[in-house]
Amino acid sequence: MVKTTMIATIVILLALPAWAATIPFHSVREGPCKAEVERYCEHEKPGGGRIQACLREHVNDLSKLCVKGLRAYRNSLNLHLKSRRHARRDPLFSNAARHPAPVTTPPVSAPATAPAN
Repeated sequence: MVKTTMIATIVILLALPAWAATIPFHSVREGPCKAEVERYCEHEKPGGGRIQACLREHVNDLSKLCVKGLRAYRNSLNLHLKSRRHARRDPLFSNAARHPAPVTTPPVSAPATAPAN
């Protein structure tokens, strides 16, 4: 049990950098693509991928800095999704590992009585 817990902890710790490295899209929208969002997508409400779709429609008009930010976002998202798929295939994260069978212990027998003197 200790070995399984230790291995699971190591797997999770190795996967954390990939999850932590995911760049939120709003950081791209408010950072390198801010001018393009204001210029081409001001009518779009954030959420549901609408701004991303708008930027895709204007891909030929985007600055190199914005394109670089979008690529970094896409790469971090792909890495995040890849690490999640890997974690799902790992036997440590299988259904049996998440829901182990209950441990049963044999009943404790009554202590033997000392012989009467």
